Amino acid sequence: MDLNDKQKEAVQTTDGPVLVIAGAGSGKTRVLTERIAYLVRSKRAQPTSILAFTFTNRAAREMKQRLESANPGICERMWVGTFHATGVKILRRHGDRAGVSRDFSIYDATDSLELVKVSISQRTLEARLMRSPTSVRDQISRWKNELISPQMAAMRAANNIEKRIVSLYSEYERGLRRANALDFDDLIAKVVELFSIDPEVKRHYATRFRYILVDEFQDTNPIQMAMIEALASEHRNLFVVGDDDQSIYSWRGAKVEHILNFENLYSDTKLIRLEQNYRSTQTILDAANHVIVNNKGRKGKELWTAGERGEKIEMLVSMDEESEANNVLHTVRELAGEGVALRDIAVLYRTNAQSRALEDVLKLGSLPYQIIGAVRFYERAEVRDILAYCKLLANPADNVSLKRIINVPKRGLGKTTYEKLSEHAAFSNVPIMQILRSGAFALGSSQTKRCGEFVRLFATLESIAATKDAPQVIEAIVDGINYREHLRDNYPDGESRIENVDELINAAEVYTENREDRSLRAFLEEIALVADVDALDDESGQLTLMTLHNAKGLEFDCVIIAGLEDGLFPHINSMDNEEALEEERRLFYVGMTRACRRLFCSYANMRRRMGVIEGGSPSRFLYEIPEELMVGSIQMMEGHSRSDSLGFVDNEFDQSTGYARGVSAAGRVAAAPREFEDYSQEELVYSVGMRIHHDDFGRGVVRRVEGSGENLRVTVIFDRGGERKFVARYAPMRPT
Repeated sequence: MDLNDKQKEAVQTTDGPVLVIAGAGSGKTRVLTERIAYLVRSKRAQPTSILAFTFTNRAAREMKQRLESANPGICERMWVGTFHATGVKILRRHGDRAGVSRDFSIYDATDSLELVKVSISQRTLEARLMRSPTSVRDQISRWKNELISPQMAAMRAANNIEKRIVSLYSEYERGLRRANALDFDDLIAKVVELFSIDPEVKRHYATRFRYILVDEFQDTNPIQMAMIEALASEHRNLFVVGDDDQSIYSWRGAKVEHILNFENLYSDTKLIRLEQNYRSTQTILDAANHVIVNNKGRKGKELWTAGERGEKIEMLVSMDEESEANNVLHTVRELAGEGVALRDIAVLYRTNAQSRALEDVLKLGSLPYQIIGAVRFYERAEVRDILAYCKLLANPADNVSLKRIINVPKRGLGKTTYEKLSEHAAFSNVPIMQILRSGAFALGSSQTKRCGEFVRLFATLESIAATKDAPQVIEAIVDGINYREHLRDNYPDGESRIENVDELINAAEVYTENREDRSLRAFLEEIALVADVDALDDESGQLTLMTLHNAKGLEFDCVIIAGLEDGLFPHINSMDNEEALEEERRLFYVGMTRACRRLFCSYANMRRRMGVIEGGSPSRFLYEIPEELMVGSIQMMEGHSRSDSLGFVDNEFDQSTGYARGVSAAGRVAAAPREFEDYSQEELVYSVGMRIHHDDFGRGVVRRVEGSGENLRVTVIFDRGGERKFVARYAPMRPT
């Protein structure tokens, strides 16, 4: 095995609990796959007795491919996949012992949200008082991840609003049962419930899986941890790999405490640290080490590499988000000119909203790009329409899917008709499709006729689904409802939507090529578990844009981190909470360590927030990077700055892009901070309604005055249009 000493120790320590603290780029996937191969080659385990958990389908595929390339056939009887996929396997086999029908449907995030909306709409008071449906769904998810039932949540409710959310939780659960569906959280929570009420089933799986491996252990939530503990209860050969410095998912229930306290849970744990990095230059690693050491809640490690020192981290400083986008475009073009392929460059940002300015500039610059985590293929309206037909065929009790397509394409069965059918079904406590088939509803003759036509169409499709493979069923649906004509006749971009429908059929074809189970149900199960990052196309030849959360686990030759300003990154919601701030720092650490060779950090002196342009300060994280590792300066509008180690000459402010360009001592064009004149020696007095003149933006009127002294901020509406906010002390403007 071509492994370093620590990697080899991790692979060959086979018995008992093992905790591997694996730094970014330290080869943890290699260790996991080599350990599995070692267990089989050394005859310590049969493939059927090994269970490996990953956090994405992408990671599972990569692990299987690596295993199969060196050990053909090894994965055929081995369980390697996500927690959700593993939960589905167990529930399909034994779910009935916990009251879960084995032919359940899987509700994705959109389906779950629709069910929450239905639950709210059925309660007039809740609809009037309730927060957004998304916040209700998220609260329900948090409860499930903490193994809190509706009954337990009711006992904890502290006020009327919380009691109403609990009421919606109960109704949501009844809706899932009526639809014979499980949401994503249920795929794990129901397994934990199954193990608790049926020790025989728990013992079956805990005995079968002699060796359990968990990737990205720092991202586990309480229900995942409960599932792991149950499965490892017999043999205790639990091998967990993770990095406490990359724990960035507390908002969806992940507990960094699981990795920090693992040795307390398993007192005989063998602890191994992987600190040699095979991805990044030493300069990038040194910068990342200096940032993350400021966190208190960590096990502690220091990444190093035997590779090159590499180039310094470059600062890109811009006037506002539009000029930042231009700065990013310029940098990407420079890199491409140096021979870097676009697919090897990524632009990372804290929030999805930041992609707007970047997209606008990239489109104008005719630079091809892909966005990960935006509107995914399976979230597109036309794709969801066809998938709703598929889901209803697989599970006629799926009321959410029926609601979506009962009048798509239009067949005269609108909202009023659906609501009457829903009332009949709720009164009888049966699925709406059962009411439709029985004809036991009171509607006018024309509506009754149309309902009959829909039922006959559905019956025809059901007979096809019973005998045909997934792609044939989908093609039959599309043809049977004349869906291509519907798209062509009703949407300006109909042809593009038709291409998406055809691509769905292609996806089903690809899925069924090498599968024993080619059924529609199996295909639906596969795509229900697809994650955002699984959509990344490594061979697309495009620049990649994504949030820092989505970038975790990936690597790129060159990385640009945009929007590095206090309030944006770290996010304003974390500024007054030490634990939240440490998670933001971990997120920055994740972003930095995605870069193999070049890292660029970008911030803007002003940014539009909620329609108002405000002055900003460089992220506090940037000040944790030693000056000697950086090219360029960090300059705050309030006047705090570092000396510029670059030595700019011939600086010229570019009005079109909003930032100064200069030639560095090394000869490379780089971004320089705008120099603001200091008026601090003068006493400046501003008042609302006062006329002012700004050197760049011209004349305007003061709209708002905030703060005092050095912190005095002035919001101005300019005659030529637009509103901007300035730190008065350093703004090049005067009262007139």
